[in-house]
Formats: sequence, structure tokens, C-alpha cells
Amino acid sequence: MGGFFVYAFKRVAQWARARGSDRWASASATVTAPPIVAFRNFRQTVEIVYSYRFESELYTGIHEELFLFGGHSLTAYVARFGKGNLLIVRVKPGEEVSIVRGDDQNTLAPGPVSA
Repeated sequence: MGGFFVYAFKRVAQWARARGSDRWASASATVTAPPIVAFRNFRQTVEIVYSYRFESELYTGIHEELFLFGGHSLTAYVARFGKGNLLIVRVKPGEEVSIVRGDDQNTLAPGPVSA
């Protein structure tokens, strides 16, 4: 039961952090490491490490995606954001803050970057 409350709290915190991000600039990012999957109390966390350029500067970030029971959606998510794959990040104006929004990822074809 405690796992559900932690999951709900983290989801609310993610939502609060992302509020207003639809007006932030977007940038193309590359996943720089294999996703890290951690299992805790009926919930799974996937950490995605990425890098991106914004206004000619190189930045890095970490995105944490939560799954309550895992399953197919977790497996598909890990495959979608494997090392070398592209994703879109939103960059907060005037700050070194970036976030990954699920709805932005729909515009990308899944798969690694071709060299």
C-alpha cells in the first residue's frame, strides 16, 4: 500500500514541475546511457540519462518515469528510450532546467540515431 502512495506523490510532483512547460522551448536530445530500471514496493522507476544542445551550449539531464506495476508498458518504454535514441526535451527559459514530456515524444520515430 505504501508503494502506491509514493507513486502518487511522485506523479503529483512531476506534474507540478511540468506545469507551464508547453510554452518552453523544445530541443532534440540523445539518450546517453542504457535506461536504469529499479523495482521498489510494486512500482518501477526507469531513469533515462540524456544530453542536448540549447543555444549552442551542451547540457545533460535525467528523466524518471514511474510505473505502478510494470509489464508491457515498462518494457516498451525501456526499448523506446535505449542508448542512442532521440527524444524531445522542454527547456525552461533563463534556467538550466529541462523535462521530458510524453506527448512530445509522439512526433519521433522510435529507434536509435543513425550515424
